[in-house]
Amino acid sequence: MNDVIGIAWFKDEPTYRRALAIFTDSRNMPATYEDWKVLVRKEYEEIKSAGNIALRADIDPEKFTDWCNVRGFLSDSQGRTAFVNYVELEYRKTGKGTIIE
Repeated sequence: MNDVIGIAWFKDEPTYRRALAIFTDSRNMPATYEDWKVLVRKEYEEIKSAGNIALRADIDPEKFTDWCNVRGFLSDSQGRTAFVNYVELEYRKTGKGTIIE
């Protein structure tokens, strides 16, 4: 069976800019939405070439902050990783989610 690998996903440039504004480690993120898309394309290609399934973990900045606060995470890489893991688990349990094609 193929592994499901989640990718933190931003639907558009305004969402990405809002996310950068709330991330405590935004300096570690690609500076622009276009740079982020290049990075994600590489991640996607690696996931697919290994025979795995790439799953979108859509981050809405405001909801993400709330999600992190409830679970004791900061809005940083650890919070993003925990959120992606949560989305992967929900997909495995329910089959609901957005596969990247």
